[in-house]
Amino acid sequence: MKVALTDIPAEGMELSFSDSAAGPKDLGPQVEAVQQAPSARLWLERDGDMVTARGAYNADLVLSCSRCLGPVPLRLEGELDWAFRPLVQEDREEIQLAEDELEVSFYEDGRVDLGQALRDEIGLALPMAPLCRPQCAGLCPVCGKPVKPGEACCRKDNVDPRWAKLSQLKK
Repeated sequence: MKVALTDIPAEGMELSFSDSAAGPKDLGPQVEAVQQAPSARLWLERDGDMVTARGAYNADLVLSCSRCLGPVPLRLEGELDWAFRPLVQEDREEIQLAEDELEVSFYEDGRVDLGQALRDEIGLALPMAPLCRPQCAGLCPVCGKPVKPGEACCRKDNVDPRWAKLSQLKK
């Protein structure tokens, strides 16, 4: 969702939108499905070329468990506080940012891309290694099937014949 600077009145405006164009791979590599499109409710203000957006977002996603690859439903909710300024030609080269500029995003052609900003925010909010449950044992390294808690699966059954004689030393 792109908003033109000219559409934002001096007194500000409220905007609610849903980013239905956001597919799973737009949000992050571990996202398998989008159950409810990411949506946001924002208050936009403009001060010259600077645009600020404050509000909240939510999304219902399905991630892949990092151990067993099973589905992990996740509801994301959070607060937003964005600042946008125009991208000028000199900004395209490498520049050093001050600490207060680290939270600033850029827009081009007089249009602020709120949809991309929302996708970026969700991508940063995703867990690094989602788990279906804390005690998930993952996949069996031999057969590739999910290992149930407390079960050994194939590990003890399949011993490399070259190492079989060593197991007799333990007895």
